[in-house]
Amino acid sequence: MNIFGLLCGALALLAAPHAMAQEPYPNRPVQLVMPFGPGGSDAMFRAFAASMSNVMKQQFVVINREGASGRIGTTQVALAKPDGYTLLVGPTTPITNLPYTMKDLPYQFDSFDTVCQVFVNAFTITVRADSPYKSLKDILDAARANPGKLNYGHAGVFTGPHINVETLSKQANVKMQDLAFRGDAAMLLRLLGGDLDFGVNSTGAISTRPDVRPIAVFWDRRHPALPNVPTVTELGYPSSPPGYQGVFAPKGTPRPVIETLEKACEVATQDETLKGHAARQGVPLVYLRSADFAKAARADYELKGRIHKELGLKAE
Repeated sequence: MNIFGLLCGALALLAAPHAMAQEPYPNRPVQLVMPFGPGGSDAMFRAFAASMSNVMKQQFVVINREGASGRIGTTQVALAKPDGYTLLVGPTTPITNLPYTMKDLPYQFDSFDTVCQVFVNAFTITVRADSPYKSLKDILDAARANPGKLNYGHAGVFTGPHINVETLSKQANVKMQDLAFRGDAAMLLRLLGGDLDFGVNSTGAISTRPDVRPIAVFWDRRHPALPNVPTVTELGYPSSPPGYQGVFAPKGTPRPVIETLEKACEVATQDETLKGHAARQGVPLVYLRSADFAKAARADYELKGRIHKELGLKAE
């Protein structure tokens, strides 16, 4: 090969990385890892993924990687290549709770970059439609009369629903038995089957179901989808924050990618189709940009640390 040919080849090699760096994002499907099973937040994020696909002109696909209270799916994203093609969607709890409660966790709170908050998810104490328990007082009275006998289901150890009830139990000075499930759908099946006295679930999972009855909401305000259901605050117990639901990326994801996703999230949350789905599910859309979501997540992380200390919970 002559000198001219060698020079051309060298220039092509030098230009190749630059050309690759300039490729638009995203140029292939983006995987949204949901660390819990179907039901509850899963349905909302599938609708959100459809809106993101329309905005970005590329497929955004939700993949369920449930198990270990969210640890399995969250770990997958924490260890993924930080290129914007593997993201975490769902509640902050696997990031803000599990570092306090699980030994040898492969990630920590700072293992992620926040992208955006999409919605908030209040948790609800729910019984079967034919349950003898008509109110939170009924449940607490039964728990006092039968210490350790009442059982309830939730979507995983140290998730928001679990922590909320354990906090309530301490405030009310009662003892109840908890049972963990892989998501709201699995828990509700057992509730309807008569295996549970009550369940604690995302409000969106039950707001339109006739076979269950919500009796209290863990929030400091009445839920728009359940305006006739009292909050635990109204019933004399300190309020619990709702679940913050959003999008996270592995730490080190390029800032331009985060900013592209952040802007797309803002547009997606204004989509009329997504708004309609959220209204039917009874889920308030509350968009926060990356920086504001990071502050909310940090505050939640610090709050969970105080709660775990107060409850005397130990890492397992």
